[in-house]
Amino acid sequence: MDSHRRWIIQLGIIFLVATGGSSQEKEKPLAAFDVQAARGTIVSKLACLDNPTQSYSLYLPSNYSPDRRWPMLYTFDPFARGKTAVEVYQAVAEKYGYIVAGSNNSKNGPVGPQLEAAQTMWNDTHRRFAIDKDRVYVTGLSGGARVATSFALFCTTCAVAGVIAHGAGYPVGFNNKQPANERFAYYAAVGDVDFNYPELARLRKKKDEQGAPFKVKVYPGPHQWAPPEIVEDAIAWLELKAMQGGTEKADPAFIKKLFTATQAEAAQAEQKSDTLTQYYALRSLVVDFKGMEDVSEFESKLAALKGSKAWKNALQREERDIDSQDSLVATAAGELAQLGSADPGMQVSLGRHITSVLADLRRRAHSNSSDSTVYSRAFTQLFIQGQEAGEEEFRNNRLSSAAVYFELMAEGAPDQVWPLVTLAQTRVRAGNKKAALKALEEASRRGMKHPETLAQDPELQPLASDPVFQKIVQGAGAK
Repeated sequence: MDSHRRWIIQLGIIFLVATGGSSQEKEKPLAAFDVQAARGTIVSKLACLDNPTQSYSLYLPSNYSPDRRWPMLYTFDPFARGKTAVEVYQAVAEKYGYIVAGSNNSKNGPVGPQLEAAQTMWNDTHRRFAIDKDRVYVTGLSGGARVATSFALFCTTCAVAGVIAHGAGYPVGFNNKQPANERFAYYAAVGDVDFNYPELARLRKKKDEQGAPFKVKVYPGPHQWAPPEIVEDAIAWLELKAMQGGTEKADPAFIKKLFTATQAEAAQAEQKSDTLTQYYALRSLVVDFKGMEDVSEFESKLAALKGSKAWKNALQREERDIDSQDSLVATAAGELAQLGSADPGMQVSLGRHITSVLADLRRRAHSNSSDSTVYSRAFTQLFIQGQEAGEEEFRNNRLSSAAVYFELMAEGAPDQVWPLVTLAQTRVRAGNKKAALKALEEASRRGMKHPETLAQDPELQPLASDPVFQKIVQGAGAK
C-alpha cells in the first residue's frame, strides 16, 4: 500500500474516532453559556461539551440570533492561538455576519491531534449554534492552512463550502487526484516574500488548468496571516461564490461593486505590465461573475492574453524564480535534515556552513538586487525548516538535538525571537533554568512583542517564581 493511500486511511480512522458516539450525546443539556452576553465580543476559551480538554475561541456577530442560520468559519493557527486566528476575522465577520471559531488545540505537529481538534470543534459548535449547513468554511495559516484543507478534503461527515488558506496550501504528500468531496471553493492568500510562494503559484496554475473555483491573492509581505484588506477580499469572494451557486441570495449592488473593483485591478495590472495579476483578474471576471454580469468582453481579453508572448514570458519568469529558490536552499536543506542525528563534531561543521548560507541569503535579501525577493523566500524557507526540525526533536524529547537546531536558528536569524523562546523551553525541560533565562533575556532584548504570554506557557512554569523571569514577563530590559 503506498504512503498516500495509508495517509488517507489514517485520516478516515481519525474522523471515525472523533465522531464516534456523538449521536448518543446529542440529548445532553448544554452547559451554561450566555449567548446574548457573548455577542459582539471574542470569547477566548469555550470548552467543548463532550471533551472539556478541547476548547476554542469564539466570535458571534453582535446581531446573532438562533432564529436564522448563519455562515460559519473555523480557524486554525499553527501555534493553537485560537484567539489570534479569530481576531484576524473579527471585523469582517461582524460586517458579513459570520460565526467564527478558532481551535485552541490544533497546532503544528502530528495530524491526528489536529483533526481530532477540528472535528470536536465542529461537533460542539453545531450543537450550540444556528449554522447554515451550506455556508460552512475553514481557514488557517501555514500548517493551519493544511489542517483546514485536510479537513475540507477528508471529513466524510462534514460539508465544507470553501477554504481560505494563508501562506500554505494542501497537506504535504497530497497528490491532488480529486477526491469525491473536493467541491469547495479555494482562496489562497500569500505574501510576495513568503517562502511558500512557489507552492501556491503552482497550485494556482493547476487549479486554472482544472477549471476549479479558486482565487490566489498575492500581497506585499512575509509568511503571516494576511492583512485586513486581503481577509475581507477573501470573505467577499466566498460571498460572491455563494450567490453564484445559489446558496445565498444575490445582491446586485454587492456584485456590481466587486465586478467594478476586479475590472480596476485588471486595468492597473495591465498598466504596470504585471501580466500574472492581469491574467488572474481577467479570469476572475470571466469565471466568478458568469451568470451574474456580462463577461463577454473579458472572455475575449483573457483569450488574447493567454495566447500572448507576455503571458508566456511571465510564466517562464515565475518558474525561473521557483527553480532559483530550490537551488539556493538545496544544499543547506539537506544539511539541516542531517543535523539532528549527526555526531557532535559533524554538527559543528554542518552548523558553520548552514549559518554561512543563512547569513549570505539574509544579506542578499536586504539588498537592492532584482532577485532580493527570491533570496528572502530562500532564507525564510531554511529558517522555518530548521525551527520545525527543532520542534520535532523537542516533541520526541531529544533535547540536545532540539537545542542544536534552536541555537543555530537564533544565530542565523538575529532579529527573531521564536528560536530563543523554544530554546528556553528546551533548557527548562532539560533542567537548566539558568540557560533558559539567558535565552529569554536575549529574546527580550530582541524585542519580544508580548512577553506577558510567557507566563501562560506550561513549559516555562518552573521559572514562574524566578525574579529574572518575572522582569522578562513585565517587559523589563526589552528593546
